Amino acid sequence: MNSKFFFPTLLFLFFCSSTFAQTQKGNFVLSGKTGLNFLFSKITTGTDSIQTGKSNSREYDFTAGAAYFVVHNLSVGVSGTYSYNYSKIESGYITQNITESFTIVPQIQYYFPLEGKLKPTAAIGAGYVWLQQRDSRVSENYNRVYSISGPSFYGGVGLCYFIAKSLSFDLGFQYSYMKLKDKLNPEQTQKQNQFAGTMGISVFF
Repeated sequence: MNSKFFFPTLLFLFFCSSTFAQTQKGNFVLSGKTGLNFLFSKITTGTDSIQTGKSNSREYDFTAGAAYFVVHNLSVGVSGTYSYNYSKIESGYITQNITESFTIVPQIQYYFPLEGKLKPTAAIGAGYVWLQQRDSRVSENYNRVYSISGPSFYGGVGLCYFIAKSLSFDLGFQYSYMKLKDKLNPEQTQKQNQFAGTMGISVFF
């Protein structure tokens, strides 16, 4: 078969074949999503004629996961999330700050068996998170302000809209709790409670 026809045909069969029935036992799901706080910003300060400073920031996160349906509508899987926050302030001198984190969370997710293209979901999980912050004003440890890690607990609800038989667009709302310790100073702890909205795509096969 001509390659220019083979790959489009393969993709069509992959996404649209009725052989794979979404959330049945024995199926797999691959998903990717990002937080709704995806942000780029630039702020300039000053008077009408004189610029006194400016700041730039970038913030985003991305999650990828895989799961297996152990029974109809109930999947067990694992996901990994990377988040990045960068800020740069220029006001006489330049200050840069970078915060990065990586989280891995085994989880279970239930798809409510409603008829039609919409399926509500609920998920819980527990995992581990690593987080570090660097600041250009700190001269030690490669500009590192802190490097912390610890357990993370997660719960969320969402809604999947099946664009095709094996492809869904996902919106969600999630809560996470983290209790982290500083590697450089073990007596220093940090607790985080976070609420976030997410959007993404899942493929079922």
